[in-house]
Amino acid sequence: MKNENAKRDWKKGMLNNPIWQLTAAGVVIVAVLVAVLAPRRAGRAKTPTAAEPAVPTVTHTLSGVGRGPLALCDAAHPQSKDDSVACGMECLPATWHAASGYAVGGASIRLAPVVEMQLDRMILEYTGRNANYSVPCIVSGYRDLAEQAAAGKTPGTDPAGTGYALTLSLCVPQGDGMTVVPLSNPLAQSFSAWLASHAASYGFIYDSGGTLRYVGVPHALALLRSSISLHEYVSALTEKTQTAPLKIEAAGATYSVFFVPSDKEGKATLALPENAVFSVSGTNAGGYIVTVREQ
Repeated sequence: MKNENAKRDWKKGMLNNPIWQLTAAGVVIVAVLVAVLAPRRAGRAKTPTAAEPAVPTVTHTLSGVGRGPLALCDAAHPQSKDDSVACGMECLPATWHAASGYAVGGASIRLAPVVEMQLDRMILEYTGRNANYSVPCIVSGYRDLAEQAAAGKTPGTDPAGTGYALTLSLCVPQGDGMTVVPLSNPLAQSFSAWLASHAASYGFIYDSGGTLRYVGVPHALALLRSSISLHEYVSALTEKTQTAPLKIEAAGATYSVFFVPSDKEGKATLALPENAVFSVSGTNAGGYIVTVREQ
């Protein structure tokens, strides 16, 4: 009997204990919060997030599969007569290009407009950094099929037929006048070395004989880094797709480069975001190379 009375007194004392009362109240509050908030969290987890708005796209129709700065032009990939037409070529001013400080060695040298623009910028940098009496000289540019044959080339296989290739020489002082020497000449060694290290920054690939081919800034830098030919480069790009492109870091920007195959008529379609900054070149090898500058 005494034990039962002791138990009752102990329980009564615990119930009246302020510490025990606070602890019990805390447990009840936590239980209530869990019961109220848990279903709400579960409900939020099950609610799907709103879909992000779709980026508007534009569909482009590509044509001219045998034309462009990356178009191959050799025995395995001869240009057609239509592709060799000098559409859009600009004739350089005869004898002297005063704005950029180089000579033009003929009255009918033609180049694609983008080539002339980048050539102007490149020569301006050279002449600004290398003050001397030597003057770069353009000795050849675009050649149509008849001109290729006259130069001893098989018509359709000369890269000059693309409008994106040219040959440079150097006018150097000799006696009281100037003489034109090829860039393979020791007198042109300094200029040739400068081109080898700077031409790619303006989109040109260069060989020591004086021939330049414009392919565009990201591609020229990629070719310079990899030391492969244009043919090998284009062949490798045919394996790249829009969802798995080649990434090129160049001139402070990132470019995605991929191949779009053409149909039997040489056409293709391409869907890109409406504000995309991009360029397209035919390959003369079954499709197009697309170069997109990432935003």
